[in-house]
Amino acid sequence: MAKSRGWSKPPSDFKQEIDDSVSTRQRVIAMAMMQEIVYKSPVGNPSIWKANLERKASNIAAADAYDAIAATLGNKKLTKKERDQNYYVNDLAAGRGYVGGTFRGNNFVTIDEPGYYQLNRVDANGSATIAAASAAIRSAAPYSVIYLQNNLPYAEKLEQGHSTQAPAGIYVVAFHGVSQAYST
Repeated sequence: MAKSRGWSKPPSDFKQEIDDSVSTRQRVIAMAMMQEIVYKSPVGNPSIWKANLERKASNIAAADAYDAIAATLGNKKLTKKERDQNYYVNDLAAGRGYVGGTFRGNNFVTIDEPGYYQLNRVDANGSATIAAASAAIRSAAPYSVIYLQNNLPYAEKLEQGHSTQAPAGIYVVAFHGVSQAYST
């Protein structure tokens, strides 16, 4: 008797296994990219803005000059409270009322077509952005094109390194890191 030399599994079953593997890998990589993008996104910090640093330095110099004159006259130096109230050493030249996280909150995911819009989401810690991205990525069918994007007018400037928090950009840094991590 001859042994059967047929397939132990029908070849069509392999298609589903491959589709599942591709889909899983695609989702894992897309989510890793989005997490890198969100967590590498700069969140505005008015205390490090050039205008505010210059103003603070100027106000501190004025308070220090007062202290130097007071010392030569035998008077007491300014207290921390007096330096703040009289010389505005902690005052901001720009960014009063600023809430950081607009860029971070405007990173989003679309499937098969890019989105040409902006979100009205401020997300300083990134959790809402990551949750929305995760839901969108989970909905992607195998072999879909997953777009990760940010359409704010200043997004391109940030990508070009116009932030001290992300001098090498955001998307490109995330892409290189994730590409290396998943290159095998």
